[in-house]
Amino acid sequence: MAASIAGALEAMLRRTEAGERLALIRTLRGQMETVLAEAPVRDDPVKGIALRTRLAALFDAEFTRLEAAEKG
Repeated sequence: MAASIAGALEAMLRRTEAGERLALIRTLRGQMETVLAEAPVRDDPVKGIALRTRLAALFDAEFTRLEAAEKG
């Protein structure tokens, strides 16, 4: 899953001008935080929260890595 997330984010960044990438990363981070925090949990709440926790950790690590790379 981590490789898929990284690949998708890197593809988006390749289509973005160099000077706009950091802003895009920060926008995407904020949007993902909102989605993971506010989307309704369906079916088994324990499994739903566990999945969100894993996704939040994966996205946070990837956004942090991308931000560091853009800052140089």
